[in-house]
Amino acid sequence: MSYGVQSQAKKPSSVPKILTIICSVLAVIFLLVSTTMFVSARSKAQEIEEGRAEIQSADAQTVELNSEITSVKEQIAAAKEKKEAQKEAQKWCDDVTRDVTRENATETKLRSQGSALKSMNQPTRDAVDNLCSQKKAFIEAFAQDAKANTEMITPSSLDCQKDGKTMTITATVTITAPSLLAYGSMDVTYNVFAADHAITKSDTPLGTATATVPSSGSGPLSTTMPISGNETHCSIEPVSIWPTGL
Repeated sequence: MSYGVQSQAKKPSSVPKILTIICSVLAVIFLLVSTTMFVSARSKAQEIEEGRAEIQSADAQTVELNSEITSVKEQIAAAKEKKEAQKEAQKWCDDVTRDVTRENATETKLRSQGSALKSMNQPTRDAVDNLCSQKKAFIEAFAQDAKANTEMITPSSLDCQKDGKTMTITATVTITAPSLLAYGSMDVTYNVFAADHAITKSDTPLGTATATVPSSGSGPLSTTMPISGNETHCSIEPVSIWPTGL
């Protein structure tokens, strides 16, 4: 029996299967690449953020360090200024004294010391106030009265009494200086002269005498000096002024 023309059955093609495998592999590779890139990008972003944070922290530390350095410099400068102020103040205080042998307590020297005090910077003035406040107050009072540019110390009623080889000189000493008198009692030291002629600037003093002038403004001066016996004239000349008891 014949069934006519017959065709042979075809085997299924393997191409689609291979393509499927290839696509699957490519998909896996793409996924892996994508995942790696994502993780890498995320890691990079995190590194950048951490780097930024470190930079900000370093900047903050730098600012803090600079601030500390500035503070230390300021402290060193302040300590140096204080030490220098103490040194200058001590020098000024030691220079302000009633020792007339060093030409202190004279009107000229007191004016100079007042000018030096006025020109001091504030730290030095504060140091002076701590070291010798009474001297500072005295010099300030003298400087205030010196502005009037008038005679602060004047003698009156000068009298000379000779007794053989001695001469007693008396006078009344008046201080015209409101600020000084407000400060307190003052000791006024005079050079005492006696000669057989009118006293001149070339004459040498016999010695010194001191009158204590209370705050009322006037006080007595009295001293007895040895002489040769030929003296006929006497005179007194103010040398210095200084607070009683200072």
